[in-house]
Parts: sequence; structure tokens; C-alpha cells
Amino acid sequence: MSEICLKGAKDICEAVGENPRNITELVRDKGLPAWKRDDKGSWRALPEDLQRWIREQRDRHISNYVFRERPDGGLG
Repeated sequence: MSEICLKGAKDICEAVGENPRNITELVRDKGLPAWKRDDKGSWRALPEDLQRWIREQRDRHISNYVFRERPDGGLG
């Protein structure tokens, strides 16, 4: 059975390839879909929300790494 909810900064950040020390900034500044109940206790996140977030990150940044043809005909 798959998990209903991930619990803890370590598990959540491991799932999306981020450092658990940065979870507060990821939630606040990057929109990572995680929360704390009543603003205390462990961080929680739904796996499907994390999948959606990581795909959005990919789509937002992938154009920075797509190979484009250089003026000299090579790939850059």
C-alpha cells in the first residue's frame, strides 16, 4: 500500500531531492506543498502534491537546460 501522507522534513525533502534544512524556505518561497497542523509538530505532505510540485519545477526550469544549436552549428 502506498503512503497516504509523508511525515517529516527528511522524508518530504528526500522525495523531491531537496535538503531538509531548507524546508521552511521551500514552503514559503518556492511553494512546496507541505504543512504543519496548527503551525506545530511535523511537516506533512501528500505524495501526489509533491509529484505535481516537482513537475511544475521541471517545467519552469527545463528550458534553461535544453540544448540549442549554436551559431557555429554545434550544440550548446
